[in-house]
Amino acid sequence: MAHWADSYLTVPYIDGGRDATAGLDCWGLVRDVLHQHFNLPLLKDFGGIHADDKANMTRAYRVVKNSFSPCAPSSGAIVAGFNGETLIHVGVVIENNGLKILHTSSKHGMSKCSVRQFNRLFLQVKYYAYNSK
Repeated sequence: MAHWADSYLTVPYIDGGRDATAGLDCWGLVRDVLHQHFNLPLLKDFGGIHADDKANMTRAYRVVKNSFSPCAPSSGAIVAGFNGETLIHVGVVIENNGLKILHTSSKHGMSKCSVRQFNRLFLQVKYYAYNSK
């Protein structure tokens, strides 16, 4: 039986994308998955920030991080990859025959990987629970 996350694997990467039908970027994916599959309120849009604009991505992260609590990797957690204090990429942890990271990028498109594989991509990786209340 297919996992719900498999339906995302055909969604194209679009910089600033916020629609799972038209395409998503990494933040759009996190917003959509948490809202659609974990019944959480939509996170702030930040649609005008391009994926290559790491300075503004980091500023946007600082705006919303007060609604996050550090946690261990677990289903529904937001995963953030950093180079020093600079946010590079985000994804979401899912349970799919073990914990996996669902994420998307302009270079590779939508993909699932193990927590270990994702952790190797960045100098620092942080996991967060979204405190929607």
